[in-house]
Amino acid sequence: MTLRCPVLLLFVFSVSLLLILPAGLGLDTPPQGLQATVGSDHVDLNWQTVPEAQYYLLYRGDQLGMSLLANVSHPFTSYHDGGLEDGSSFTYYVTAVSAENESSPSNSVSVTVPLKESQDVFVPVLAIVLSVIAIQICAIMIMATFKGKMRLK
Repeated sequence: MTLRCPVLLLFVFSVSLLLILPAGLGLDTPPQGLQATVGSDHVDLNWQTVPEAQYYLLYRGDQLGMSLLANVSHPFTSYHDGGLEDGSSFTYYVTAVSAENESSPSNSVSVTVPLKESQDVFVPVLAIVLSVIAIQICAIMIMATFKGKMRLK
């Protein structure tokens, strides 16, 4: 009888530990080195691989909060976020998932999509028009000069 009690206590202790411990202990390593390259209407993101990961969850947010943007299959470690509005600002982070356990977030990166340069055509068109006028004035002056010197006698 004395042997059964410690075994029973060990069993109860083990089961209680399984119930208390969080389920996400399988994946301790978050993705490292998240980087962003900003284009005129897009952001290209990449990060280092996590060998145990089955896939990655990419999050995007702004002042209102973060939300899931994409599910990226392992071994891919990049994402193109396109069609973004000029001047908008975003924050990104990525997590790794293995056996339905999500890692802690990677480093976060914040970006602002640049404004497109306006194509102001007024100044170039004005320069062309003024150049044509100047050429015409020069041609008239040259013709007037030669007309006066080339009179038939």
